[in-house]
Amino acid sequence: MVNATPVGMQGEAPVIDVNRLNPSQLVVDTIYHPMETPLLAAVRAAGVPCANGLGMLVHQAALAFEQWTGEAAPLEVMRVAAAKDPRA
Repeated sequence: MVNATPVGMQGEAPVIDVNRLNPSQLVVDTIYHPMETPLLAAVRAAGVPCANGLGMLVHQAALAFEQWTGEAAPLEVMRVAAAKDPRA
């Protein structure tokens, strides 16, 4: 299941019943700030694999970087920068 909505960015509760999911499924929340949305916390507590949108953000940015500059993207630097709290 993929959440591609902004629900969860402001701490809103998940709008799905996570108890209907099972460990053979994967839940991806495309939100990356906060890193752990209420949906991801509930899914993780239910024992279902999940991921946030940080990897997608970093790899999309890396591809753009490489296309514009012709150089390899500094993935780890980009990941660290993207993971920082924008309010800090």
